[in-house]
Amino acid sequence: MKSKYVMISGLAFSEESDMERLKNYASQGWILEDIIGGFFYKLKKDKPQDIVYSLDYQTDANEEYLTIFKEAGWKLVVSVENQMHIFSAQAGTKPIYSDCESEIYKYTRMRNRTGKGTIYSLIVAIALICLLVASVNFLRSAFLIIFGLLIIDICMFVFNFMPYLAYNSRIKQMQKDGKCKSEMINSKILGKVYAFSGVIFLALGVLDLIEKRSLAVFFIILGISNIVISLNHYKKYKKSS
Repeated sequence: MKSKYVMISGLAFSEESDMERLKNYASQGWILEDIIGGFFYKLKKDKPQDIVYSLDYQTDANEEYLTIFKEAGWKLVVSVENQMHIFSAQAGTKPIYSDCESEIYKYTRMRNRTGKGTIYSLIVAIALICLLVASVNFLRSAFLIIFGLLIIDICMFVFNFMPYLAYNSRIKQMQKDGKCKSEMINSKILGKVYAFSGVIFLALGVLDLIEKRSLAVFFIILGISNIVISLNHYKKYKKSS
């Protein structure tokens, strides 16, 4: 059976557009089968189907949890680390979350989880930075090891902090509007995320430029492109608000 792999856009930032994309693939006969490595959708070739997808977050999903969705017409397609679950149903099936209050609760759980991850990784980073400074004078042989651990921890921080910003922004916008305008919220979230990453890349570029490093131009271009993308999303947000 034929298979194809499609990159995940980032479910914390573009959940609605990803679910819409999976729906369009299903209408062409490419049905979601699995998620590979947390970065790719695995689609299998089948007959075209008029189905929709929905994402939910639940730690340690049990039989009772799955039964509730099954009785509502939703079938579990794939789970990631038993925390993130993608369901499918025939087009026209009542959404899993039919009101804004329950949808806010859904994202609040993920905001709290990624918030904890952000704090933990930040504490570890501070400890590693202190060890790194000490290693310059006292433990030079351990410098590279500590530096490597710091890089890994920074990656963990980014993978928690960026989704935290996305979930927090989504929740605040829902509470402000009193209703769920998915397209508008999505545009605002992406605008903020790209603006934040653009500023970070520009800062790295300027620092590299001052120190005359070869990556300066790369970071500056990346920063500018992210800010341009951010402005485009902000324009979409203003049009739909």
